[in-house]
Amino acid sequence: MSQTSPLQRQRLRAGLSKAELARRAGVDETTVTRAETGQRVQAHKASLIAQAISQAVGQEFSVEDLGIVT
Repeated sequence: MSQTSPLQRQRLRAGLSKAELARRAGVDETTVTRAETGQRVQAHKASLIAQAISQAVGQEFSVEDLGIVT
């Protein structure tokens, strides 16, 4: 059984696909996949993802809250 990352949990909570989160954040879907699987993501892209999730869920999340590695 695989564990979900904090980012993936919040994405699913918001009802977003990876593609939709990527579109809202202005990054490609591969970047979202990397962020969800604990691979390194450029800091500015990680920040864009955190902002998009925060807006979708209606709660402020930092890159660290979401477990994104920069």
